[in-house]
Amino acid sequence: MHLARYNLRYLVRLYGAFDGDLLLPIVLGEVGLYNMGSLALGDGSSMPSCCTDEETFSRLSLRPCNAFSISSSTGIPRETVRRKVSYLIQNGFIDRDPKGGLTITAKAVSLCLKPFDEENQSDFLTTASRIEAVMASAKAARQSA
Repeated sequence: MHLARYNLRYLVRLYGAFDGDLLLPIVLGEVGLYNMGSLALGDGSSMPSCCTDEETFSRLSLRPCNAFSISSSTGIPRETVRRKVSYLIQNGFIDRDPKGGLTITAKAVSLCLKPFDEENQSDFLTTASRIEAVMASAKAARQSA
């Protein structure tokens, strides 16, 4: 129940952040995850510093993707992905290279994703603590039975 409540609150935050279009954060997130998949960032502790500084971000070796790969991984029809990508490019969240490869921009991370993650962090950690307490209680009940 705790996780369902958290997921619902998170979806509502995404809905507000992307003007009611829940496909935009899915497409943007998938592009970003694909791009960053080639980076060796370990536990992610260096992620904030590499993503908030535009000069450092521009030196990252991001792995480009395309609408077909986004469509395949999300199940969103390719034409819909293309429309969402066009919107994200027009708004500066995604770049398209000369070969058609898609990469996220520093703007996407610093102006959109990072602040949203900071806003969400407290809710996530509180939910994780509640779930951990429920699991510990269930484990104790099993052991005493």
